[in-house]
Amino acid sequence: MSVEILNGATIVGFVEDEEAFNSWVKKCFATLYADQDGFDRDSNGVLDLEDFKSAMKRIILVVANGLGLSPLQIILEDDSFLMKAVEWESTKLPLP
Repeated sequence: MSVEILNGATIVGFVEDEEAFNSWVKKCFATLYADQDGFDRDSNGVLDLEDFKSAMKRIILVVANGLGLSPLQIILEDDSFLMKAVEWESTKLPLP
């Protein structure tokens, strides 16, 4: 765990980076859907990666909207989505 500062823009930026977001979604999907049992959004008989990605993107953008642009100091778990977004943002900042 670590204490980090973030806002909604951090999350939106991470979600909009298709490569970074897709990588996280694939890892999360593999972990959460290991038992092959889940909700099927498009009624095709399976919860596939695209169903999961679509749902996660909507949920995460709602969280970002709720946070707004005010910076928040928050304790994050090392492998959480928010930590991944903070780590992603830190790679985009110019070096001093």
